Amino acid sequence: MTELENEVRQAFERYRKALEEALEATLERTRAKEALEARVAQGLLSGEIQGKNAEEREAKARVTYADLYQALAEAEERYQRAKTALEMARAYTEEVGLLARLLFTREVAHVA
Repeated sequence: MTELENEVRQAFERYRKALEEALEATLERTRAKEALEARVAQGLLSGEIQGKNAEEREAKARVTYADLYQALAEAEERYQRAKTALEMARAYTEEVGLLARLLFTREVAHVA
C-alpha cells in the first residue's frame, strides 16, 4: 500500500502545483490586459490613437502598441496551457483516487 499512498501524494502535489501555476498565469494575463487597456485609453485621450471609426482606432492601437498586444497574446497562451495542465492534473488525481478506492474496496472484501 506504500506505493499507492506515494502515488496519491504525488498526484495531489502535481495538482497543487498546477493550481498555483494556473493562478499565476491568470494574474499575468489580467495584468497584461490591464496594461494594454490603460495604454490604449491613454493613447485615445492624448490623441495618439485616432481614426474615423472603432476599427481604424483598433488598427492604429495594434500597430502603435504591438509590444503590449504581443505580451497579452503570450500571457493568453500561457494561461491556456496552464488551464490545460490543471485539467490534466485534476483528471489524473481523480483517477488515482478512484483506483485507490477500488483497491481498498477489493482488499476489504477479500479480508471479510
